[in-house]
Amino acid sequence: MDNKSIHIGNYVRQNIKDNGGTLADIARKAGISKERFNNWCNKDDWYVKDLFTISQASGIDFVKIFCQPEEGEQDTKVVLHIEIEKSKANDVLKYIKDKQLYSILKNKENSQTK
Repeated sequence: MDNKSIHIGNYVRQNIKDNGGTLADIARKAGISKERFNNWCNKDDWYVKDLFTISQASGIDFVKIFCQPEEGEQDTKVVLHIEIEKSKANDVLKYIKDKQLYSILKNKENSQTK
């Protein structure tokens, strides 16, 4: 898919509808107002954190769709900044570890230091 020629908001809106969801339902699950989510869907430039929020609420991995390097592009490092309440830190770390992200990152780190 050529991500550069896709209107992100329209793509998100259409995929949610195609999967039987409504903007109001996804906004509620994401903890944002329907109006705010509708504003996001009218934009063609999204923050990764907003894509992540909607991915979590909808079950559609928009981050993977829009944040993967295109074929032929070099892999680059991405800094992922997550702001969470301190009380939820262990839950988030457990989720990351359960989903094996921790192992993937650790293995890359080990292979680079050898």
